[in-house]
Amino acid sequence: MPEQVHTLEQAQQLLAKVFGPNRDFRTIETRHGWVGRGVLTEEEVSQGMGLGQGNYVLNKHTGVITAHRSLPPHLIGEEFDQAIETGQPIQGGQVYPPLRRIHLLKTFEDPQTVQYQVHVTDLDQPNNPGTTELITINKETLYFHPSGGTLSEATAWAEMLSRTTGSWPMEETIER
Repeated sequence: MPEQVHTLEQAQQLLAKVFGPNRDFRTIETRHGWVGRGVLTEEEVSQGMGLGQGNYVLNKHTGVITAHRSLPPHLIGEEFDQAIETGQPIQGGQVYPPLRRIHLLKTFEDPQTVQYQVHVTDLDQPNNPGTTELITINKETLYFHPSGGTLSEATAWAEMLSRTTGSWPMEETIER
Protein backbone atom coordinates (compact mmCIF):
# COMPACT_ATOMS: atom_id res chain seq x y z
CA MET A 1 0.00 0.00 0.00
CA PRO A 2 1.32 3.48 -0.77
CA GLU A 3 2.76 5.52 2.05
CA GLN A 4 4.38 8.87 2.66
CA VAL A 5 7.74 9.38 0.95
CA HIS A 6 9.83 12.06 2.64
CA THR A 7 13.38 11.45 1.42
CA LEU A 8 15.10 11.10 -1.93
CA GLU A 9 16.28 7.64 -0.88
CA GLN A 10 12.70 6.53 -0.14
CA ALA A 11 11.57 7.96 -3.50
CA GLN A 12 14.31 6.11 -5.39
CA GLN A 13 13.49 2.86 -3.56
CA LEU A 14 9.81 3.10 -4.46
CA LEU A 15 10.57 3.95 -8.10
CA ALA A 16 12.89 0.91 -8.25
CA LYS A 17 10.18 -1.28 -6.71
CA VAL A 18 7.60 -0.13 -9.27
CA PHE A 19 9.75 0.13 -12.43
CA GLY A 20 12.46 -2.41 -11.63
CA PRO A 21 15.96 -2.10 -10.22
CA ASN A 22 17.55 -1.70 -13.67
CA ARG A 23 15.85 1.64 -14.42
CA ASP A 24 17.53 4.69 -12.89
CA PHE A 25 15.73 8.00 -12.54
CA ARG A 26 16.86 11.60 -12.41
CA THR A 27 14.71 12.86 -9.58
CA ILE A 28 13.88 16.37 -8.43
CA GLU A 29 11.99 17.34 -5.32
CA THR A 30 8.96 19.63 -5.33
CA ARG A 31 6.82 20.80 -2.42
CA HIS A 32 4.42 17.87 -2.75
CA GLY A 33 6.25 15.28 -4.78
CA TRP A 34 9.26 13.78 -6.48
CA VAL A 35 9.46 14.15 -10.26
CA GLY A 36 11.40 11.35 -11.92
CA ARG A 37 12.46 10.87 -15.51
CA GLY A 38 14.13 7.63 -16.54
CA VAL A 39 17.83 7.71 -17.37
CA LEU A 40 18.20 6.16 -20.81
CA THR A 41 20.92 3.72 -21.75
CA GLU A 42 23.18 4.57 -24.69
CA GLU A 43 21.26 2.06 -26.80
CA GLU A 44 17.91 3.67 -25.90
CA VAL A 45 19.31 7.10 -26.78
CA SER A 46 20.62 5.81 -30.14
CA GLN A 47 17.14 4.41 -30.88
CA GLY A 48 15.60 7.83 -30.28
CA MET A 49 13.68 6.80 -27.18
CA GLY A 50 14.42 10.10 -25.45
CA LEU A 51 12.17 12.02 -27.81
CA GLY A 52 8.89 12.62 -26.03
CA GLN A 53 10.00 10.83 -22.87
CA GLY A 54 7.51 11.44 -20.09
CA ASN A 55 7.87 12.00 -16.38
CA TYR A 56 6.56 10.28 -13.30
CA VAL A 57 5.50 12.08 -10.16
CA LEU A 58 5.55 10.35 -6.79
CA ASN A 59 3.21 12.10 -4.36
CA LYS A 60 5.11 12.67 -1.08
CA HIS A 61 1.93 12.47 1.00
CA THR A 62 0.33 9.35 -0.49
CA GLY A 63 3.03 7.39 -2.33
CA VAL A 64 0.85 7.34 -5.46
CA ILE A 65 2.81 7.51 -8.74
CA THR A 66 1.32 9.19 -11.80
CA ALA A 67 2.60 9.34 -15.39
CA HIS A 68 2.90 12.78 -17.00
CA ARG A 69 3.71 14.23 -20.38
CA SER A 70 7.07 15.18 -21.80
CA LEU A 71 7.60 18.66 -20.41
CA PRO A 72 10.75 19.59 -18.51
CA PRO A 73 10.58 17.94 -15.07
CA HIS A 74 10.56 21.25 -13.17
CA LEU A 75 7.44 22.36 -15.10
CA ILE A 76 5.71 19.06 -14.34
CA GLY A 77 6.61 19.60 -10.67
CA GLU A 78 5.18 23.11 -10.66
CA GLU A 79 1.98 21.88 -12.31
CA PHE A 80 1.69 19.02 -9.81
CA ASP A 81 2.25 21.28 -6.78
CA GLN A 82 -0.32 23.78 -8.06
CA ALA A 83 -2.91 21.02 -8.54
CA ILE A 84 -2.34 19.74 -4.99
CA GLU A 85 -2.51 23.23 -3.48
CA THR A 86 -5.65 24.27 -5.36
CA GLY A 87 -7.47 20.94 -5.10
CA GLN A 88 -7.51 20.46 -8.88
CA PRO A 89 -7.19 17.04 -10.53
CA ILE A 90 -3.65 15.76 -11.10
CA GLN A 91 -2.82 15.94 -14.82
CA GLY A 92 -1.43 12.42 -15.01
CA GLY A 93 -2.59 8.83 -15.07
CA GLN A 94 -2.08 6.70 -11.98
CA VAL A 95 0.42 3.87 -12.46
CA TYR A 96 1.00 2.87 -8.83
CA PRO A 97 -0.66 1.38 -7.00
CA PRO A 98 -2.41 -0.34 -9.88
CA LEU A 99 -6.12 0.40 -10.17
CA ARG A 100 -7.22 -2.81 -11.88
CA ARG A 101 -6.21 -6.37 -12.62
CA ILE A 102 -6.76 -7.67 -16.16
CA HIS A 103 -6.79 -11.44 -16.58
CA LEU A 104 -6.67 -12.91 -20.10
CA LEU A 105 -7.56 -16.52 -20.87
CA LYS A 106 -7.25 -17.69 -24.48
CA THR A 107 -10.45 -19.44 -25.57
CA PHE A 108 -9.85 -19.82 -29.33
CA GLU A 109 -7.15 -19.32 -31.94
CA ASP A 110 -6.92 -19.86 -35.68
CA PRO A 111 -4.43 -18.46 -38.23
CA GLN A 112 -6.29 -15.12 -38.53
CA THR A 113 -7.76 -14.48 -35.07
CA VAL A 114 -7.30 -15.10 -31.38
CA GLN A 115 -10.04 -14.85 -28.79
CA TYR A 116 -9.68 -14.13 -25.08
CA GLN A 117 -11.94 -14.09 -22.09
CA VAL A 118 -10.96 -10.86 -20.33
CA HIS A 119 -11.81 -10.46 -16.64
CA VAL A 120 -11.27 -7.01 -15.12
CA THR A 121 -11.18 -6.46 -11.36
CA ASP A 122 -11.11 -2.98 -9.82
CA LEU A 123 -8.42 -3.27 -7.14
CA ASP A 124 -9.74 -0.25 -5.25
CA GLN A 125 -13.15 -1.96 -4.91
CA PRO A 126 -12.35 -5.41 -3.48
CA ASN A 127 -16.03 -6.36 -2.98
CA ASN A 128 -16.88 -5.70 -6.64
CA PRO A 129 -16.84 -8.99 -8.60
CA GLY A 130 -15.52 -7.28 -11.73
CA THR A 131 -16.54 -7.73 -15.34
CA THR A 132 -15.88 -10.42 -17.92
CA GLU A 133 -15.96 -9.95 -21.70
CA LEU A 134 -15.00 -12.00 -24.71
CA ILE A 135 -12.65 -10.22 -27.12
CA THR A 136 -11.66 -11.25 -30.64
CA ILE A 137 -8.40 -9.89 -32.10
CA ASN A 138 -7.44 -9.93 -35.77
CA LYS A 139 -3.78 -10.97 -35.69
CA GLU A 140 -2.81 -9.04 -38.82
CA THR A 141 -4.62 -5.73 -38.33
CA LEU A 142 -4.88 -5.89 -34.51
CA TYR A 143 -8.49 -4.75 -34.88
CA PHE A 144 -10.39 -6.05 -31.88
CA HIS A 145 -14.03 -6.21 -30.93
CA PRO A 146 -15.75 -5.27 -28.85
CA SER A 147 -13.65 -2.15 -28.32
CA GLY A 148 -12.97 -0.26 -25.11
CA GLY A 149 -10.21 1.17 -22.92
CA THR A 150 -9.43 -1.91 -20.84
CA LEU A 151 -9.87 -4.20 -23.85
CA SER A 152 -7.38 -2.01 -25.71
CA GLU A 153 -4.86 -2.57 -22.90
CA ALA A 154 -5.53 -6.32 -22.99
CA THR A 155 -5.05 -6.40 -26.77
CA ALA A 156 -1.82 -4.40 -26.60
CA TRP A 157 -0.42 -6.63 -23.87
CA ALA A 158 -1.30 -9.88 -25.66
CA GLU A 159 0.12 -8.57 -28.94
CA MET A 160 3.37 -7.46 -27.28
CA LEU A 161 3.76 -10.91 -25.72
CA SER A 162 3.07 -12.57 -29.09
CA ARG A 163 5.86 -10.50 -30.67
CA THR A 164 8.38 -11.21 -27.91
CA THR A 165 7.61 -14.93 -27.42
CA GLY A 166 6.44 -15.92 -30.90
CA SER A 167 2.98 -17.07 -29.78
CA TRP A 168 -0.16 -15.54 -28.34
CA PRO A 169 -0.28 -16.17 -24.58
CA MET A 170 -2.56 -18.87 -23.18
CA GLU A 171 -3.18 -17.03 -19.93
CA GLU A 172 -1.82 -13.81 -18.53
CA THR A 173 -2.55 -11.36 -15.70
CA ILE A 174 -1.51 -7.72 -15.69
CA GLU A 175 -2.14 -4.94 -13.23
CA ARG A 176 -2.59 -1.37 -14.43
